[in-house]
Amino acid sequence: MGMTQDPPPALAFRELVQGLVDANLARDPGRASRLSRREAASLVATDADVAVTIQMLPGAPRAPGTVLVHDGRDPWAEIVVRAESLGLLELAATPLRFDLPDVTTRDGRAVVSQLLRGRIRVRGMLRHLGTVRRLTMLLSAR
Repeated sequence: MGMTQDPPPALAFRELVQGLVDANLARDPGRASRLSRREAASLVATDADVAVTIQMLPGAPRAPGTVLVHDGRDPWAEIVVRAESLGLLELAATPLRFDLPDVTTRDGRAVVSQLLRGRIRVRGMLRHLGTVRRLTMLLSAR
């Protein structure tokens, strides 16, 4: 009997992000209709040295958009989120208000605190706040 091998970290990370996005879009298909422009966001797990890029592609008028997740960091991505794996997962579990972490909740305040302390870094956040909002809407399980 052969031993099963764990998938490489990059594959496991991509599958985790893809699964999260797919589950959230299946639970709330209206989220795909909010993809209004072609944009990308890279997620970098600093502790595992892996990255994925989430490409958001708009649909035709009144048709849902498409989300593609692929390995690696896109040098042209509007935003790049860098954090330890756990910080990226906490971001996904954070309740949202207006598509941003809800500071009226303990989890939302914890994520904002990590942002302020530099434990979660988002390059391009102020210039591309719309992209940040669409990314959190795709990743948030709530």
